[in-house]
Amino acid sequence: MKWLKRITPFRIAVTMFIGYQLIVFLGERSNFTSSGGSAWGGVALIAILFWGIVFWLVDIVMRRFIHDVRLIWGIQLLAILAMYLFLDW
Repeated sequence: MKWLKRITPFRIAVTMFIGYQLIVFLGERSNFTSSGGSAWGGVALIAILFWGIVFWLVDIVMRRFIHDVRLIWGIQLLAILAMYLFLDW
């Protein structure tokens, strides 16, 4: 059951979001052809990968300094909720 302590909301969110965006990006034919496509798909993919890496690193730092897993879950869930509410506003 030690593997359960390795799962955190940031890791779940990063894995699911990057996986979803890669499927959507690879599913669009216009991202690979030179006609009709734009560079914004690549820019969005780079931004998603950047923020995914940042969240993963923040998760690593939090796990090093905060030893209570429940506190990490609470902080990360509140951060994800705040980001969602800010973007939905």
